[in-house]
Amino acid sequence: MRASRLDLPPPSHAGLALQRYLREHDDQKEAVRELLEHIANTPAPPVYRGAFERWRQSLEGAVWLEATTRTPLAIGLGNSSPLENGLALHHTYGVPYLPGSALKGLLRRVAERYGLREEEKAVLLGEGPDPKGKKQGNAAYLVYWDGWLDPQSEKPFQQDVIAVHHPVYYGSRGKQAWPTDFDDPNPVAFLSVRPGVKFHIPITCPAENAQDWPYRAAQMLKWGLERLGLGGKTNAGYGYFEVRLPEKPKGEHELGLELLEKYRKRIAGIKPANERSELEFFFRELADKPPAVRRPVLEAIKEHLQRWKVWKPSNPLHARIQELLEES
Repeated sequence: MRASRLDLPPPSHAGLALQRYLREHDDQKEAVRELLEHIANTPAPPVYRGAFERWRQSLEGAVWLEATTRTPLAIGLGNSSPLENGLALHHTYGVPYLPGSALKGLLRRVAERYGLREEEKAVLLGEGPDPKGKKQGNAAYLVYWDGWLDPQSEKPFQQDVIAVHHPVYYGSRGKQAWPTDFDDPNPVAFLSVRPGVKFHIPITCPAENAQDWPYRAAQMLKWGLERLGLGGKTNAGYGYFEVRLPEKPKGEHELGLELLEKYRKRIAGIKPANERSELEFFFRELADKPPAVRRPVLEAIKEHLQRWKVWKPSNPLHARIQELLEES
């Protein structure tokens, strides 16, 4: 007599339950449906929250995307499983995750649609070896990490069904029967990720002075997750997300333009009578600013003095302005 789903202990690891809790394969697939229903009620284990926080802290400098499933997600259907379909589950914690290899593969599809140059593709995706063997391939400048489940997403699983409408036709590869409307559909139960489940996706760039690239990759990945989908059965509406991008930090040039707008009126008020006090004020204000940030203000001051025809390189204050400009 098969054990009822109520006889099963509450699984703390959905992957282990999927691999070990199936008691038998019966003709009516009742054992499979009971197991999947049992796993669908499985929350993330308590230990996962601490692991998630440690993982996030280890990638402190990453660009983070928040991707929430709008439709069911069926990723890893071909993974090893005692059932007919698998699911991508974290080996240690048994929660669903988004493999970095799948995310990079999706980004490759997006790159083709964006019409990027080969040099841009090499930065985002790497490049293969020269077919003639004259040049080795290079890895991408970016690292696409696995997307981890948000600990707040309780009970991320759901029991799902694929209906095979022509089992004899597909089973015999078209040799035994035609696919007609007289066939009996064969519903196949499987596990998927339900809509409304959030994942966190980090992208990093070890290269110096290239921090714009992770944000560009994040924008492209957002487009792919929302329009192309991830995983299997995307043509049937699976694997589509709603993605929230991080706010891109302002660059030094943008900060410099903002500083210029702040002082534009004061710069316009510099006159020969107050020039010395005003320039000393700006030297104090700009002393702790990076060269690229203070440059727009200094250039505006120099242009203003030139329009007044009072700019003299021999003037110590003017020479100080020129010196600061040359530093940037």
